[in-house]
Amino acid sequence: MGWLIVAGVISLPVMEIMVWIKTAELIGAGPTILLSILSFLAGMAILRRQGLAMLLDARTRMERGELPLQSAFDGLCLTMAGVLLIIPGFLTDILALLLLLPWVRTGLRLWVGTRLVVTQGRPPGAAAGPVIIEADYEIIEPEAKRPDHKRLEP
Repeated sequence: MGWLIVAGVISLPVMEIMVWIKTAELIGAGPTILLSILSFLAGMAILRRQGLAMLLDARTRMERGELPLQSAFDGLCLTMAGVLLIIPGFLTDILALLLLLPWVRTGLRLWVGTRLVVTQGRPPGAAAGPVIIEADYEIIEPEAKRPDHKRLEP
């Protein structure tokens, strides 16, 4: 599996350069450069807008007592789309445009949700039994019962 990741990391820039050159041959160098600049600016705008919007939405959902899982996942996908738009190349731009579509994000969230394992309590493999919390303590007597306590009278 590791070699597959290495192959992808190495082949992505090569494929991006090949697509960029082919696009420049088809529509010209000027429009290709302009498209690259526009995708960069769109990525920056998405990142700038998305950060604050995600925080505000998560806060309002938490105030209503809801878990902001859906909005956090959508925010993560939109942030990833912004980053992919900033990376030069048209293949990453296509992936970014897919992440901007709500139905793609919903499908991706459902796909990830089926493969995610959520545990509560003990981590997997932990021994069963009561949870023991060790602590040091000191008994503090109320001030009225202390023998060394002197009251100041006005």
